Amino acid sequence: MKTKPVFVRHERTKQYVYNPRSRLGRALIVLTPIVASSVLYSLYSSWHWSEGELRMAVHRAADVLNAKPQYASPEAPQDYLIRNAIEESGTGPGHGVSVYGDGPAGYTISTQDTDTKFCMRLLLTPVDPDKPFPAALERHHVIATATEGPCRRP
Repeated sequence: MKTKPVFVRHERTKQYVYNPRSRLGRALIVLTPIVASSVLYSLYSSWHWSEGELRMAVHRAADVLNAKPQYASPEAPQDYLIRNAIEESGTGPGHGVSVYGDGPAGYTISTQDTDTKFCMRLLLTPVDPDKPFPAALERHHVIATATEGPCRRP
């Protein structure tokens, strides 16, 4: 029994193509587009945020901020703390997160990939309140709360 080649030259283009007369060639004709589309979908989903990933990242970021004291200045915006905590959460692509402060209302967190927005409020209390002259960046206990929806003034 002679086996048929998997690849043959196309009559017009002279390029190698799968041989539909070969059993393995037919299998490759069916499997190649399935594998290629799966790889493309996987790349797309690993590069873009989903609603669930953003929700999980925001809540994990709040947990990260609450877990240990952070170096921060109460007079300066803390959006960098939130961005770093979202990155530390390990959820989602890690990039493309927009964090902007709404004054005393908190920080609104969103992405271009989703319509959902979250509000995170931070309360900073100094670790050592008895310091006579606080440094510009000192350690603070952070109480972070996250809610769904953009921040509104209290």
